[in-house]
Amino acid sequence: MPHRIAIASCSHASLPQPLWPIISSRRPASFVWAGDAIYADVFKGLDWKSIGLRRDQDKKWRFTFPPPSIHEDATPEVIRGWYTKQWEEQTEYRKFVEGNGTNRPFIYGTIDDHDFGQNNGDVTYRFRRESNLEFIDFLYSGVTNQYTADVCQSKDSTDGSCSANTKNTDGNLSETERAKDKDPMYQRALEGKGVYGVQLFDFSRDPDESSSNHDGISWGNGYWIPEVEAMIDPDVINDNENPSAPSYSMSHAVAVFVLDVRSNKSPWPKKSEHSTTSIPVDQNGTKHTHSLTHDFLGPQQWKWFKEALSNSQASINIIVSGLQIHPERFPNDGNIVEEWSKFPEAQQLLYDTVLNSGVNSPLFVSGDVHMAQILRKDCIRHKEVMNHDVPPTIRPLVEVTTSGLTHSWGTTFSSQPKNHRWPRKLYTYFISPTFMTIAHYLVPWRDLVIRSAAEVEQDKQQNGQLGGKIGKQFELGLNFGEFEFDFGENGEGAVTARIFGKEAHQTPKLEMRWTFDQLSGKAHMPGMTASREDFVTIMQRKSEDDQWICVPYRGIPDTLTVYASNFIMFIVFCLLFFLPHYTIAAITLLLRRRWLTRRQDRKYSNGW
Repeated sequence: MPHRIAIASCSHASLPQPLWPIISSRRPASFVWAGDAIYADVFKGLDWKSIGLRRDQDKKWRFTFPPPSIHEDATPEVIRGWYTKQWEEQTEYRKFVEGNGTNRPFIYGTIDDHDFGQNNGDVTYRFRRESNLEFIDFLYSGVTNQYTADVCQSKDSTDGSCSANTKNTDGNLSETERAKDKDPMYQRALEGKGVYGVQLFDFSRDPDESSSNHDGISWGNGYWIPEVEAMIDPDVINDNENPSAPSYSMSHAVAVFVLDVRSNKSPWPKKSEHSTTSIPVDQNGTKHTHSLTHDFLGPQQWKWFKEALSNSQASINIIVSGLQIHPERFPNDGNIVEEWSKFPEAQQLLYDTVLNSGVNSPLFVSGDVHMAQILRKDCIRHKEVMNHDVPPTIRPLVEVTTSGLTHSWGTTFSSQPKNHRWPRKLYTYFISPTFMTIAHYLVPWRDLVIRSAAEVEQDKQQNGQLGGKIGKQFELGLNFGEFEFDFGENGEGAVTARIFGKEAHQTPKLEMRWTFDQLSGKAHMPGMTASREDFVTIMQRKSEDDQWICVPYRGIPDTLTVYASNFIMFIVFCLLFFLPHYTIAAITLLLRRRWLTRRQDRKYSNGW
């Protein structure tokens, strides 16, 4: 059986969900939500007053356009209602989760803003703890066990769930049992820390004899490793009086980290605010994350993430974020376009944390943007950028974005069901793919991977024919991501990333393959065209304490090209989104004028 994990995001419970049968047919060991499993907040319109040119505190001019959207925050009851709707009404999703009764995929994931309950949500959201608990309940939909069903004797006074420390005398449960109340992510959510965690899958195990097989159910198709055996999660290690050594095959193990970019996120700066503060470093070179001016994760999650990475001995480590990590897109206002680069000090800390951890084969996966992309940055240590005597060590960081289970730029970027119905869809289904296709070919997004014909031929010779397309690696249609792993005996191996659309039994829309050594920086990853001057340019914008300098692997575009292309896209946006409205208004006025003229002529003729 192929060793696979599926990841996807952005699913509206009121829209058709055609991808679940295809996902199920691929038989992944796990399905990971990368954010926006539901859309709980309510769209109320656009904030037209925010459009304009303003100076920030650094005296830089910043243009706000298009207008940010206005949303009404969701209450816990509303969030719970949407999760219930997804589970009860989307029968194909429920069939996938329930598997064949004995073999079930391990459902896992993290949140983004719309399942969080607040558009562009952050730490100020008053229901963030309740939202986190509702999400974990959703992850455990269809999961029953003796501990949660019969053993719990009391209820938590605030959320009605089983208390983490409550057992009866007959409630002795295997340490490897899958139970929400024993899940460290659930414990953190109870304490208001957020929904972040790590799960491990050992694809060397015999699924029939795996410790993940309980009550006749084999979780993760038998490949899931319980936290007390994986010993990666720092909270599990700290809570265990006699922690044992990890008991899994390091050469066949895949670790999946999920980061919560909402529950502890700083609010986006408004008007004159802007995030430029560097991260203080002590005399030992340790960065003080509690001093971040603008942040996504918060001090506790940063500390947890750093320790968890150091504990992982897996051959490949997938790091899932609800927001894109590499891109730096226009407009530069996080209230409109969200991404890690809008908080540059937090983005830099993420790069430094991952690259300094020594973790094997890191691979970023993200959601949010209603399309699929394969992105890449290459990184060099700060101290090696200016050293011309020794060739620098280059570390590639690959990011796979998969977003759009029910709506995408290939249909309409809007999640609102009314924009997917006739006659409105005649308009929305045209402007969305047209606009984003032009953007991909016009704007110099140098982190977007380009797959050349020569690379395709090389893949064919080395690994057999791969699917996907030649050229820029993006897909605008409905999609989900799949990651298939091939393992060797001594830690060598490779991962193939695929993006599938809604057409069953067709080749992937995108497909690329990297060896573990390439992702770890031990072997050359072809394609880099960035020059040393590009690294110097980025280094000049960074603090001397930043340990890695990361640039788009195809280099940095010149400023004139960036501004010119974005100006053209502004014109394209206006033409596509506003011209049809003006045209309809003009035609309406013209027809009305002609009607009034004819009416007036009839009146005069009757008077004669």
